[in-house]
Amino acid sequence: MTVTNSIGEYRQVATLSGPGTPVPDGDGGYTQTDVPLSPATWRCAIEKATVRSAERHFASTVIAHGSYIMTGRFHSGITTKTKVVWVDRANVTHTASVLDVNDEEGAGVKTVALVVEVVP
Repeated sequence: MTVTNSIGEYRQVATLSGPGTPVPDGDGGYTQTDVPLSPATWRCAIEKATVRSAERHFASTVIAHGSYIMTGRFHSGITTKTKVVWVDRANVTHTASVLDVNDEEGAGVKTVALVVEVVP
């Protein structure tokens, strides 16, 4: 089986960041801010995650909240610690956390990420 990327399908641009180095906060604890991944932008397709679409990419997944499936070129830096930010066509900014990530067929060509939106 061959894994291919349909570049024209990746119409959205997401900004990716992950946890930075913990820094002492002066009160005996630590603070940690997000730092951009390398590369920090990721062209992808975004679709609402349904039970059927999620289980197609991620085995035994049950969706009970607002989730999305993001598909794009392979990005080795995306993990379950990654934060994803994008602006939709209605100019609304979304912030999401990665729940699961999949290297499609293990070929290093396509990354599929299951994300859940963080609502303030």
